Amino acid sequence: MKTDNRLDMFLNPSATFAGYVFLLVGTVYSFENLAGLILVVAGLFMGFTYNGTVIDFEKGRIKSYTAIFGLIKIGTWYKASVFDKFRIYRSRRSYTAFSRANIPLVIKNSDIRLVLMKSDKSLRITINRYDSFEEARGDLVQLIGDLKLNNLEEL
Repeated sequence: MKTDNRLDMFLNPSATFAGYVFLLVGTVYSFENLAGLILVVAGLFMGFTYNGTVIDFEKGRIKSYTAIFGLIKIGTWYKASVFDKFRIYRSRRSYTAFSRANIPLVIKNSDIRLVLMKSDKSLRITINRYDSFEEARGDLVQLIGDLKLNNLEEL
């Protein structure tokens, strides 16, 4: 059994929206000129590329990936046994876009993230995002049981 967790869009919200606009304008423009296909491809990339994590419970491995155009998942598989530390933390992200009048529009996102990592912090994979610490703890307990990770320590 595999679990696929979609984490974040690859670009910020304003660039993702611009991708949707490029896709719409490029589709309409490509009926007149084939140069509109460039806008369609750029819009597909900007609007649909995202980051995620796949957990394969049967083979005991984890993959952090980037889904190009939302379809092609590029990433590396790691054995779950290489991870010996975990961290549950609050992630606060803010995105700023400026209007033509140079007025900032700030979008703030906050969520809880569960991360598995090696003890030397050379490898770090975000497993999923949650609304509460209790939900992340419950998923961690289930993940430890399913992947047979008995040596996990909290960082």
